[in-house]
Amino acid sequence: MSERPALFARRAALLGACGLLAGCGFRPLYGSNGAAAVAAGEPSVRDQLLATRVAPINERFGQLIRRGLLQRLGNGITGARQPLYELRVGPGVAAEGVGVQVDGAATRVRYIATANWVLVRLGPPPEGIMSGQERAIEAYNIPANQFFAADSSREATEQRLAATLAEQIVQRVAAEFRRRAEGHAAEPVEAPLILPATPGDAVPQGLSDPASPGLLGLPPGSR
Repeated sequence: MSERPALFARRAALLGACGLLAGCGFRPLYGSNGAAAVAAGEPSVRDQLLATRVAPINERFGQLIRRGLLQRLGNGITGARQPLYELRVGPGVAAEGVGVQVDGAATRVRYIATANWVLVRLGPPPEGIMSGQERAIEAYNIPANQFFAADSSREATEQRLAATLAEQIVQRVAAEFRRRAEGHAAEPVEAPLILPATPGDAVPQGLSDPASPGLLGLPPGSR
């Protein structure tokens, strides 16, 4: 019985905090655009995300990013049923060995992944309406003479990178949808064509990893 007053107090504090946030103009990122927008028939941020399809992305790492994007957009693996927008992503990955031993072998590999993206409004012709670039860094250790353990760590690192980039992209797109719904002007996008990240941002996939014969997506035991 003594826990009940404390529970009520916590609930009251939570409700009070929510009221303060609402008073400060806080609104959920994926919520509706407000009563006026709803009355005017404008779609919510969530509706716009659900109407966004993801263009195919090459390589295994790109496929992981695409799967993460579909999940976060709320479309599942089938994609948007009636798409109004298309998200185009060009990822690039650079790798560097750290903790290099005397014989030149690295004991740890750090990946720097960059994803250029553009959101295109579908139509005749397609129109680029927003774009950006996201960046993520992850690393994994290379145990001595434990190739399968290293491959497992590399694959987990690859999945974390893809998930981080997908999360960043969807949050940026949602935030821009929200910003425009509030009446802010849109920044111009030059073209709906998306290119992979290039040196200076991240090295395109296919260059060598200092710890392996390839960069990402190696079969187990390939080192």
